[in-house]
Amino acid sequence: MSELRINADSGAIKFGADYDIELTHNADKGLILKHTATADDKPVILTLQTGETDIAADDVIGKIEFQAPDEGTGTDAVLVSAAIQAVAEGDHSSSSNATQLEFMTGASEAAAAKMYVKSNGNVSIGTASPIMSGYDSSSTKLTVYDGSGSAQSGYLELGANASTDGHNVGVIQWVNENNADDTNLDGDGKVVSMIRTVVHTSDSNSGDDSGGLLTFWQKSESGSLTERARFDGNRLMVGLTTGG
Repeated sequence: MSELRINADSGAIKFGADYDIELTHNADKGLILKHTATADDKPVILTLQTGETDIAADDVIGKIEFQAPDEGTGTDAVLVSAAIQAVAEGDHSSSSNATQLEFMTGASEAAAAKMYVKSNGNVSIGTASPIMSGYDSSSTKLTVYDGSGSAQSGYLELGANASTDGHNVGVIQWVNENNADDTNLDGDGKVVSMIRTVVHTSDSNSGDDSGGLLTFWQKSESGSLTERARFDGNRLMVGLTTGG
């Protein structure tokens, strides 16, 4: 078998008339690919190319795989454990190169796609259909739904693992970045409204049965962010944080 050997730690292969690209052995770790130019905006670029002349839908354009082929237990253990691949979403043409990135992991299998970044910027987690985020012409938006056509539905879950009364479980807040203060919820604070749920427990959740308080917060012009209403059990309290 023909081999190219560099029989020295920190050995290197240099490319180019100025030797500006180096592939160097990093002893006991791996390889380092470096652009040696010191000028601004000189990153090292690794490009995976295909020689195909007619890219069609579902063609893999490039792929990086992670594997432990010498694992002694064999079977699933020696399969590709994870991968990242670029896949054509449709036929490429003079007006389209629509491509998605697929992030692949294995459990007891060769790595399979588990997360997708679509050509339009949408992200799908779990399958190719449910869209987790998106963009439209007027605003950035987050959409969660099951696009598989089944009886499942989309949901957004916020959670904590807490036994302290008043501990935050989850917060949704609205921010005006044109305001000045990133830190404080005061007159020039960026947070202008918020929905917050906190743990409600009288016994440090010793019975593993805590409840929750759902609170609504709003900031008037030049005012601080203030709780305006809350649900406590079956009571809706407006302008109050306690009630009989």
